[in-house]
Amino acid sequence: MMKQEHELKSLLTKQQFETSDNKELLLAQARACANGYALATEGIAVVSDFQNNECHIYSGKFGQTIMNLPKYMVDSNSAFEDIVFSHAKENELIERHVLELRFFNFIKELSIKEKTEFSASCILSFYRTGGNDKVKILHTTRYLSCSANGSVLLGLCTYIPYPVSHNRQDGIIVNLLTGETVGRDIYEANDRKILSQRQLEILSLLAKGMPSKQIADNLNISIYTVNRHRQDILAALKVANTAAAVEIALRMNLI
Repeated sequence: MMKQEHELKSLLTKQQFETSDNKELLLAQARACANGYALATEGIAVVSDFQNNECHIYSGKFGQTIMNLPKYMVDSNSAFEDIVFSHAKENELIERHVLELRFFNFIKELSIKEKTEFSASCILSFYRTGGNDKVKILHTTRYLSCSANGSVLLGLCTYIPYPVSHNRQDGIIVNLLTGETVGRDIYEANDRKILSQRQLEILSLLAKGMPSKQIADNLNISIYTVNRHRQDILAALKVANTAAAVEIALRMNLI
């Protein structure tokens, strides 16, 4: 799981960044926003600096109590709040993986101005530090600023308690200006652009347990071509192995 999360993170940390004269001001504004959120809601707010690959974590009483987090900490080794995700159920982190992948590909199609006008939310279950009981969390992601070439510079993730009676809720993407939810048909259309028709064909056969040699024979292509497609599929879905690729593709209704 950790390796495929690393692959997903590379979507943002390995963008083609441009030098920005106001980057420090934007970062200061984002940190002030996160700090204010944590103080106002007692939740958790994280500013991700993708260009410098570091994150700033602000925690209210909820995060301090549930996860034993300090009021403020900076992780200079990662733009992502691994200390927070370590409390989540692995199965739900896969759901978040799907949402993050969808959100990034949805945002990629938008103009620079529009990229900051949407957020993505899902429900996660977090374990309390030192305990087995779980707490439902509303997790929201948005991008705060972009450079002139469209690369995302800063992101903001927030976490607050979310009392729900059901066990699972699909992630959603919301227009922050209108409050409208983006229809599944829109981002599912983007989903279908992630893999080519041939890659989908190969992944479907892999999902059935067919070995590469048999796939090559069935499709009348070389085993080298099959293996190259397999690697391209892993890269496109930001996962570490074929089993994970099949699971992500199934959840995204690609196969």
